[in-house]
Amino acid sequence: MRAALLTVAVVVLAPVFQVMVVNGLGLPGGGPDVVLVAVVALASRPRPPVAALLGFAAGLAADVAPPADHTIGRTALVLCLAAWACARIPARSPSRLNGRLDGRSPEETTRLAAGTAAAVAAVATPLQAALALVLGDASWDAVLHRTPGVLCWTVPAAALVAYAAARLPRARGRRQGYGRRYGRGYDRTLRRHRPWRYGA
Repeated sequence: MRAALLTVAVVVLAPVFQVMVVNGLGLPGGGPDVVLVAVVALASRPRPPVAALLGFAAGLAADVAPPADHTIGRTALVLCLAAWACARIPARSPSRLNGRLDGRSPEETTRLAAGTAAAVAAVATPLQAALALVLGDASWDAVLHRTPGVLCWTVPAAALVAYAAARLPRARGRRQGYGRRYGRGYDRTLRRHRPWRYGA
């Protein structure tokens, strides 16, 4: 329930915050892409298909938010891919516990989430600028003037917010589901090697 409410808040509030607050501050370089930061920070928690849906919904909300002066679907496409990558990369990374998933320590998890978010934001920002050029939504001068500043704001912001989001506790139901997925032996192995996952 908490994850669903957080997702709805990201989809609804991030574009509004971008338009009404960040864009009005007149920050040097244009300020961060708040919607991209929110999506890549939270996308490592759900499964890749759910994360991609989160990114698409948030991007579509950003596309239709005022002034809506660009091609509808451009941001949705970029954020869908960014969210999918953020969810996929940690899921495919081998852990130190017999190569199983989710066998890493909390600090390893937070560092991986922060690094993944920063890397994906560093790729998604110029990708969005390139799509703006291809679709005729922006000129070369506008892209060259705006993209470096947005990149400098967005990448560190994504890393910081992802680090904070990764430290939020996950639902206990997911922690206790490894026995059903990998067998009871793996559940006992997790309890022995990673007791903090079971509140020990």
